[in-house]
Amino acid sequence: MKVKIEISESCNLCGLCEQLCPAGVFRVAVSRLEVAESKCIYCKGCEIACPKKAINLRALEENLVIMRWKTLMAPGS
Repeated sequence: MKVKIEISESCNLCGLCEQLCPAGVFRVAVSRLEVAESKCIYCKGCEIACPKKAINLRALEENLVIMRWKTLMAPGS
């Protein structure tokens, strides 16, 4: 999957994305964040977890359908 990962200037290099990414996309280097977009599996965990909301992911594939599952609880549960 082709993905574009944008890192805003609000990134403070905390390293949370590097710790949480299951695909090893991020690496905190001296004064910058290195990003390997080709490794991204588009789980969006980094985007959700970033405390500064500095990460923005975009899928570049056409006709891509993203489905999210939600567990529904029965009334009265």
